[in-house]
Amino acid sequence: MTWCQLFSEPGAGSDLAGLATKATRTEGGWRITGQKIWTTAAQFSDWGALLARTDPSAPKHNGITYFLLDMKSEGVQVKPLRELTGGAMFNTVFIDDVFVPDDCVLGEVNRGWEVSRNTLTAERVSIGSSEAPFLANLDEFVGFLRDGQFDQVAQNRGGQLIAEGHAAKVLNMRSTLLTLAGGDAMPSAAISKLLSMRTAQGYAEFAVSTFGTDAAIGDPEELAGKWGQYLLASRATTIYGGTSEVQLNIIAERLLGLPRDP
Repeated sequence: MTWCQLFSEPGAGSDLAGLATKATRTEGGWRITGQKIWTTAAQFSDWGALLARTDPSAPKHNGITYFLLDMKSEGVQVKPLRELTGGAMFNTVFIDDVFVPDDCVLGEVNRGWEVSRNTLTAERVSIGSSEAPFLANLDEFVGFLRDGQFDQVAQNRGGQLIAEGHAAKVLNMRSTLLTLAGGDAMPSAAISKLLSMRTAQGYAEFAVSTFGTDAAIGDPEELAGKWGQYLLASRATTIYGGTSEVQLNIIAERLLGLPRDP
């Protein structure tokens, strides 16, 4: 079974609690209407985890409910978004008066924000693993270095990236174990996501700099073109799952005790 995450909206990205998708009570459940965007793999998903506003009069974090949405429901329409790589990993999802039964509410009504924090933490831990098929990973980068000839400056940079990659893996394991133990892994997951994505970008930038224009015009099935695709795909990593600025704010406020960003 494949799931997608129906959180972000055209007007609610980094400020997710500003979402406008609404759910209205009806007999036996809810009627949901709204639009979600940047939904990964929505076109392949069986179910979606959806946030909708159920109490518009409540403070924005308090009037949200977490729903489980059958993606095959009448009124759900998925439209792919063509991206920099030429692919369509992300989608816009239109939800037009879709019925969701009461037993598809996860947690308490109007307290979905608390549940969503667990989902967001798990998402950042997952992203921090850097094992997505469209991104370069540590083992692949090490293999690339072993097969090439590099000067001392490049060797030093490659070694730095490998060290950062191992550090990111350790941080991600720590966040995973903390999550499984029922702890608050959000701050450590923010660090893990931030470092892992910067490292994945670093791998691709390093490789593309050695291939030059071949990376831009090469066949994605060949080595140079593949690393060019990795570079293009890596640009989105500092945006999805919470921008780098959001992660830095979490670290500053939750770990360093600094004042909230105004």
